Amino acid sequence: MQLLDGANRVVDLCAAPGSWSQVISRRLEDRRATSKIVSIDLQEMAPIEGVTLVQGDITSPAVAQRVVDLFDGVCCSPNLASSILPG
Repeated sequence: MQLLDGANRVVDLCAAPGSWSQVISRRLEDRRATSKIVSIDLQEMAPIEGVTLVQGDITSPAVAQRVVDLFDGVCCSPNLASSILPG
């Protein structure tokens, strides 16, 4: 799972039932103090250690703002963004 190498901030969209969030949490376990995982879904999810759960619509401006707030206004790691975003 090289996609998570160097990642400190992860957002899991449409996350229910939470299996990928669990995988990500375990993968980043050694970096838990410096990483943040946010999982979003319309459905309620059971708590996952090391993961902040947000119940809501990912297209809602209020949910988007909640995610921005959870990441202290920083959207993602620049090195990860440059490796996955075109351009």
